[in-house]
Amino acid sequence: MQYYNPQGNYYPQNNYVPPMQIDAAFNSGLEALSKCPSVFIKQRPDYLEAFGLCEKKNAYFVFQSDSMGNKPDFKLQAPIFKCKEESSCWQRNCLPGSCRGFDLKVKQYNQRQDTQTVFRMSREFKCTCLCFGRPQMEVQLENGGKIGTIYFPFLCCDKGVDILDERDQMVYQIRASCCQWPFLVNLPCETCQRARFDIYDAQEQKISELWKESAGFCNALCDIDATNFRLIFPINSTNKQKALLLAAALFIDFNYFEESPQDKQNNQF
Repeated sequence: MQYYNPQGNYYPQNNYVPPMQIDAAFNSGLEALSKCPSVFIKQRPDYLEAFGLCEKKNAYFVFQSDSMGNKPDFKLQAPIFKCKEESSCWQRNCLPGSCRGFDLKVKQYNQRQDTQTVFRMSREFKCTCLCFGRPQMEVQLENGGKIGTIYFPFLCCDKGVDILDERDQMVYQIRASCCQWPFLVNLPCETCQRARFDIYDAQEQKISELWKESAGFCNALCDIDATNFRLIFPINSTNKQKALLLAAALFIDFNYFEESPQDKQNNQF
């Protein structure tokens, strides 16, 4: 599979930097995204959630990937970021993911020690009903500087979010057809777990793609909450724009693929 932009220019087939070639300057703050043509986002599975007793805080690992966002070798490659949710227990277990408030801190990955926060995402609780009380999430640098906002618009059929910059100007729109298997029925086969989201610029021209990927047959069969994403960055996107797209992917996970224990019990009937 090749992906091209509207001008007909193809993405390079191999723009992948092995982890042993990433120097310290590359893996520093938002600069860690500077040479990434795409990233693979892997949610940490929590097998205790399969019993439906308690919803744990979500955690995601962001890996550098090649120009097609292919799944990296997790045994040989360390993540560049770790994203950790901070939220109250009652909201996680009593509210759907599309309503609950949370903070997500994106930190440089270090297995041995806690590292500094690169940027954070904050969403307040919203009681959402149709076009009323639409959720939004603000993305900020650690020093408080605003990067932008992820807005969840009311869409009759399609799925997606709008991405605004620090001046609240439209930068990207992400849209997906609702007629895809993950939005219709929960099936364990890997093909049925994949969904494509198209990324459009402010002029509504398609410039890239975001894929919701399978977390594996066994995880899906046991109803393990573990969502993976393949995010291909638009050509010439800045580090801040890449950070906003990364935030949008996580926002999509909470809005469309996150279920509380009560939701899972209701879906069984």
